[in-house]
Amino acid sequence: MNQTAVATQSDVAGSYLTFHLPRAKYALPVDSIQYITTLDAIDPHDVPGGKSGIRRMFTYEGTQIPLFNFSRLIGSTSQLEECEQLISMLKQRRQDHIDWITALEHSINHGEEFKKAVDPHLCAFGLWYDKYKAHDEELHKIMAQFDEPHKRIHSLATRLLNMAQEEDKAEEANRILDDEKHSTLKVLLRLFDQATARLEEMLKPVVVILRAAGRTYGIELDSIDQIIEFDSRHWLPDEKQELQHACYDGFLQKNEGELFIRLEPAHLTK
Repeated sequence: MNQTAVATQSDVAGSYLTFHLPRAKYALPVDSIQYITTLDAIDPHDVPGGKSGIRRMFTYEGTQIPLFNFSRLIGSTSQLEECEQLISMLKQRRQDHIDWITALEHSINHGEEFKKAVDPHLCAFGLWYDKYKAHDEELHKIMAQFDEPHKRIHSLATRLLNMAQEEDKAEEANRILDDEKHSTLKVLLRLFDQATARLEEMLKPVVVILRAAGRTYGIELDSIDQIIEFDSRHWLPDEKQELQHACYDGFLQKNEGELFIRLEPAHLTK
């Protein structure tokens, strides 16, 4: 780690804009922030230059300034990439359950073996759902609602297939299935739609324009969280050099709460 980036206790007190990536939370000093906007609003463009041969620039107060993607700067996975993958997956899992109901209906009416997962924990969605932890509070609330209707849908298979094998019960099995298609399945599909919509809302990058060490530049973030006040008591310097990046110089933490990596804007793009 670049030792010139290390702050002292007296340097860290103040307001911080916080944000997160899939595996860590970050704190950026508010006193270095000039402006916050959206990526769409600044209309960045590519120009030749930089180590990769291309850099992005945009106009701020009549001057062209560089734009850096924070996730790429630190070599981390972007929340946007994760959201796109989740959206694609949820759309497929939604269709899976439509196909599941269709297959069950076919088995009831034609006596053919039902080959799809009966256990809600063993279908593709269930295997993922049991392990997934949403970081976004609104998405977490939506995901929590999946449990009951998802289990209810899967519970239909054994019950209705057994009924269909009994004399004079096939019609009743079809009636129950039709009712569930217009109630429980509809609820389940609506939850898939709500989760997808929330993830799409999160696909709106934010640009933070910073002024530090005589330079003005923008960093693209997946999203921002809130502003938090920290003082010297909350400062945990990176004495063991665990962070391994010049723009990190330690951690901020209030009363054993969430741990934030403190960013030093003067070293963020070096």
